[in-house]
Amino acid sequence: MKKQSVPDILLCAIGSAGDVYPFLGIGQELRKRGYRVTLITSQFFEIQARDAGLEFFGLGSAEDYQSIIQNPDLWDREKGFQVFAESVVLPIIEPVYEIISGFDPSETVLAAQGQVFGAHIAHEKLGFPFITIHLQPAAFRSVHDFPLLPAWMPPLLKHGLFNLIDAFVLDKLFAPEINLFRRSLSLPPVKKIFDSWTHSPQKNLGLFPDWFAHPQPDWPPRTQLTSFVYYDKPSGHESLSERLEKFLDAGDAPIIFTPGTAMKHTDQFFADCTKACQMLGRRGILLTQHPEQLPRELPQDIQYLAYLPFSMILPRAVALVHHGGIGTIAQAIAAGIPQVIRPMTHDQPDNAARVERLGIGVSLSPKKFDAASLAEKLNTVITSQQVLDRCKSYAQKINPDQSLNDTCTIIEDFARNQMKKSARNN
Repeated sequence: MKKQSVPDILLCAIGSAGDVYPFLGIGQELRKRGYRVTLITSQFFEIQARDAGLEFFGLGSAEDYQSIIQNPDLWDREKGFQVFAESVVLPIIEPVYEIISGFDPSETVLAAQGQVFGAHIAHEKLGFPFITIHLQPAAFRSVHDFPLLPAWMPPLLKHGLFNLIDAFVLDKLFAPEINLFRRSLSLPPVKKIFDSWTHSPQKNLGLFPDWFAHPQPDWPPRTQLTSFVYYDKPSGHESLSERLEKFLDAGDAPIIFTPGTAMKHTDQFFADCTKACQMLGRRGILLTQHPEQLPRELPQDIQYLAYLPFSMILPRAVALVHHGGIGTIAQAIAAGIPQVIRPMTHDQPDNAARVERLGIGVSLSPKKFDAASLAEKLNTVITSQQVLDRCKSYAQKINPDQSLNDTCTIIEDFARNQMKKSARNN
């Protein structure tokens, strides 16, 4: 049988819209380049994948996705990672593997988030060429530069701390189920899952620039950075509504508030944001797909919207208050506006620390987040010429089209090289 001239590309993603949408953009661009691209992710995103022209395999059901995001423990700093592991990561290991196993490894390339462990196992067992794609720097450990650890801590102590976290937290949570499935495939057990195994031995791609997180000597080999990739046009929005245009034209640039697309437990967040706007005499826009969590009556100078493409609204805003998702951070940087971040869990604290280090925003912990504290932080970043200058400077470094092009070129080059190796071996 004649081999394909170009390989199929399987994109594997898990998480909320901020995790999945970059893969939609990558898939759409690769499809334009002549590849058949299939997205494997939550069934919740099938419509968006089809709209982007991608083939699709769904994991679980849309109802499963809704049930997970309705669990308040998902956003708890102490419980969140365990909920994410047990509800999102572990249940899809075998289904992802089974989907991938239906493809030919000599004609298919995998590009997956690091926590899509079924892709790692398919690479090891079946020989699929494999790239891991990491959206956020927190995926890369380092004893040299890791913002959530004190700068005074020596590398040896950091290394020991990572070992303890592996042994008593991460491996304890993930290894039993991973190794149970590996044993059924006659694969040896793995440990230190988030140390090295979460990265592909063939190619690792970080979708963030080196000025946001500089590569470290102890990052995994064959790691390459491009820059932020985001895709915020899944709903076909080409222009802002007439009502919103009138609101924007009627006064000063508003503050935008969003707790993230998957966050459903935000009653107090929106109450505090509304009060902070009033304390500052500022206008605001509240973004949420769950309007039942908004204050019963909103002031006239505060609007609510279910969705807005950030690339259209943020350049017309004065600041952004959000949860610290990497995609949201990227678009705020691109818009050149300061940020106030309320990091909850997962990668958000690390992302927030990096924003603070760049001098383009500030972090406010959930325990200290109230209307008065928020108003104070907002006033600081909005009125600081130094912050505004730094925001403008970093905005000039962002080129989303170039980032997408560079990312897809790396994937394409990897795919071509793997096809050549496969042809030589056959």
